[in-house]
Amino acid sequence: MPKYSIVVIDDHKADSQKVVEQILKLREVDHMGNFEDIKVFNKGKEGLNYLLRNKVDILFLDIEMPDISGMELYRILPAELQPALVFVTAHSQFAVESYRYDACDYLMKEVSFEAVFHALNKCLKRLGMPVIVAPELQRDYYTFEIKNLRKKRILFFKNIIYMQCIDNYVEITTRGERLTARVTMEEIEQNMPVSYCVRIHRGFIVNLNFVREISGKYVYLTEGTAEGLPIGRSRRKSIAGLTRERR
Repeated sequence: MPKYSIVVIDDHKADSQKVVEQILKLREVDHMGNFEDIKVFNKGKEGLNYLLRNKVDILFLDIEMPDISGMELYRILPAELQPALVFVTAHSQFAVESYRYDACDYLMKEVSFEAVFHALNKCLKRLGMPVIVAPELQRDYYTFEIKNLRKKRILFFKNIIYMQCIDNYVEITTRGERLTARVTMEEIEQNMPVSYCVRIHRGFIVNLNFVREISGKYVYLTEGTAEGLPIGRSRRKSIAGLTRERR
């Protein structure tokens, strides 16, 4: 399996660690390559010094940093030392300018597993190593920490009808039970199979296999609840074509 060197430069430790966490998840994906050679720098100039001394394959680079901007840093690098580049930022206004640097991708914080996966795919193509998206990418289960229980539960997404955020927990409705888990909607969204699970609202994720119809601003399910689940305004376009009966 080919091995690739990666550098992550971000002045916020939590953001750089998030990128590393998502990269390391790729160990579960067959034929992607070995991405465990990762160096992290939380000061731009320290990262620049390393890049000037070492040939690196892939660079995840924050744009706004106090000592040197990501774009300035990349311009300093000689062409032969410029890695395949992925910008990671909290600001969308730099997207157009990023194309001037021939960046492989432009990710918004907080980065998801899916976003990092596709960004690395683009980087590998730039390096002359095309990758086919493996079906194993989509996880079919997740390990949930259940409230008031000392044990964790493995639940298969295909058996989950919908999930609802309630305070600091997520209530999970399956075909046989209703559970309350210590997990965020964002964590679930990063790990759920996107082919049939969709976040329709900041407070709801539904399994499309249980969707009966979409009427107006609501999704109606075949089981689990007779009430319509609300569709967030920003998410209506992403599910606009799902009005047909799915079961």
